Order: sequence, then C-alpha cells, then structure tokens
Amino acid sequence: MHFRHLSFALATLGLLLAACDSRPAAEGGGGIAPVTGAHTVHLNGSALAQPIACGQCHDPTFEVTLQGNLAAANGAQGSFDPTTMTCSNVYCHAGGPALPLGGGTLIAPVWNPPSTVACGDCHAAPGGVVSTTDWHPAVATGVDCALCHPGYTATTVNLPLHVNGVADLTVPDLATNCAACHGDGTRVLPVGVPAVVKAAPPVDRNGRSDTHLPSVGAHPSHLLPGPGAISNPVACGECHVVPADLSHVGPEASSPAELAWGPIATAGSAQPEYDASSVTCTNYCHGQTLAAGGSNTTPVWTQVDGTQASCGSCHAAPPPDLSHIVHVSTVAPNFPCSTCHPDGYSRYAVGGAAIPFHVNGLKDVNAATLPDWNPAAAGPNGWTGTSTGCHGGTRYWTAGIPSSGCL
Repeated sequence: MHFRHLSFALATLGLLLAACDSRPAAEGGGGIAPVTGAHTVHLNGSALAQPIACGQCHDPTFEVTLQGNLAAANGAQGSFDPTTMTCSNVYCHAGGPALPLGGGTLIAPVWNPPSTVACGDCHAAPGGVVSTTDWHPAVATGVDCALCHPGYTATTVNLPLHVNGVADLTVPDLATNCAACHGDGTRVLPVGVPAVVKAAPPVDRNGRSDTHLPSVGAHPSHLLPGPGAISNPVACGECHVVPADLSHVGPEASSPAELAWGPIATAGSAQPEYDASSVTCTNYCHGQTLAAGGSNTTPVWTQVDGTQASCGSCHAAPPPDLSHIVHVSTVAPNFPCSTCHPDGYSRYAVGGAAIPFHVNGLKDVNAATLPDWNPAAAGPNGWTGTSTGCHGGTRYWTAGIPSSGCL
C-alpha cells in the first residue's frame, strides 16, 4: 500500500515536471503561468500595456531582479519590498533618470493584492496643465494627445507604443497645429499673413489673454498691427526660435519661450535683449542703434496702449543730428520727410506707402529726388549724394562739404 502511494506521488510529480519546460524567465518561463498577485495582469496584458515577459522582473532562476530591458529602461533601478509587497523605481511605473515621468499618483504599486492601475497613476493624467515637472511640457486644456503622440487620446493609449521605454512623438505641421495649445485656430488672417500667426497669443498656452501677462503682452501689436500699423507685421523669428516640432515648451507651466533675434532685430549691429524683471525690450526695431533721440527705446512689453509706438519713441521727429535739423528746420528750408525718404512719411506719421520701408533694417531714401544716393560710398559716414538737384555735386550726409550758398 505504501509502495502504491509512493508510485502515485512520483507519477504526479512527473506530470508536473512534464508540464514545465526548461525555458528561462527571459524566454517566458515554464508552461504553468502563475496566478498569484499581479502575475495575471502582467502576463496577459491590459488596456494600458501589452503582455510583459517574465524576464523583465526575474532572472533565469526566477529571483526578482527587475533588470529586464524594459523594467530598467532609461536608467531605472527598480526594487521589490517583500514586506510591503511593492515595486519601486521600475521604469514601467515611474520612468527613469533619462526619461522621467511626473505627477503619477501610484508609482509604487502593491503586488499582492494587486493595485488597480489607471491613467494618472504612473504619470499625470492628460488634459489641462499636464505637469509642472521636467517630464512633460504644460499643455492647454482640451489638447488632443494624438497631436504629439500617435494613436493616443485623453482616455486611451496606443498599446504597441505604450510602456515601451521611449517617448514616441509625431512631427505635425506647426502652421496648422500650433493653435491647439495657444492662440486661436479660428482667427481670420489678412491676405499674405502666415497661417502660423493663428497660434500667437492671445490666448497663451494656459488659456489667458490679459496683455499685462508677459506670455501675451504686445504679440498682437507686432503680428497683426491693424489699421494703425507703422510697419509690416513682425515675423515670429525676429524674437523667438521657431520650433520644428511640438516638444519645445516647458518644462514648467511658466517656462518662457526661447528667445532668438532675427536680421531686423539685430540690424545696425544691434544687440537685442529682453529684461524679464522690467519686461522691457531693446533692439534695432525700437532704436537701440539709431542714436537719434528716441524718447523710449526700451518699451515695456506688457504696456499695450499705443503710446510706445508713436513717432518720437524710437527716434526723434526729426532726429537731432545737425543735417536733419538743417534740412527739416521749421524756418528754412523745412523740407517734408518725403523729400528725402519714401513717399508716405511725414514728421509725425508713417503713411501707407512708407510702411514697407519703415522698421526694415535699412535707411531708405526717395529715389525720385535723390537718384544718386550711395550709402556704400567711402567718406564720412559713408552716405553721399551726387545729385545736382540740391547741392550740385558730391556731399556727405555727415560732415558734409556744402558749396557756396548752401546751408
């Protein structure tokens, strides 16, 4: 009887052994799938992740190591606490140093009984300001995740790409998609204005439109100056880096845009600067290098009342150098600005014909009255006119050589 019991036990053990194969954990383990704790959800997958191989958490002898290529992705150093039955610092739930997550409410889930993992547990849930940590830029309320991450929505994931160790990003057409996070996608633009201007504030990326905020400020005045314009619209690239993809903002909700200065802002060897403490700008556009008596060459970005772009702000009207004063004297000869400069200029206004020439980085003259003006000529200041209309010969604008009878 005893012998028969031993035979039955050995047979049963043989069946159990036969049911297991010799594959190590990295290859899926034995043929008997464990059902304890969170084994089932890891091995079968879920709505948030595809099945995870045994070798992500176990070594070939099934010791818990959490050193699989996914569990340890991006430098994660996971650990398991047998007392609390929790996993910590594993990439799948908390990211890693090279790709940190942020804002998750359950980054150390319990293994047994298993925690229920949902969106928002491993990283902040999408919608509104996603996070103010270094894992993700802040985005506006209602932004569709698929704008940057293919196949995702605010409530569902793209299973083949989710929990895969990398951040999968699309590179959408910014001209049509930037307004999803800031600006106004329904904005009607004048003919010829680039579509990307729809994305400019107001509204900023946090849904605000108050011009007293640096994120809003004088954007409309520069990009869509309207009927009172004194120059052509200013290109975005004159002040900002124009992003090539949508991974450019943040990490903080208050992180400023990356400033860069274009050819007009830097014209005349100008050294543009933005002072965040005083919220002021200095650059060519506002007369930094003109040395022409402007009353306000460092305008306040958040003061949008029309007073900082009036004639006399960037340069005096007329500029205070001797040559201007002599020519535009109210006594004699009292030439109008358009005598020497393009049509449309007057002492206190920039008319429509002059707008293409104003704030363009150049000193344009009226070709009709000064056909021989040569800004590249050698001599004092390099400005000379050889027209016989005024002086009868070559005259330099600065340190001039007037003939007899000339002022």
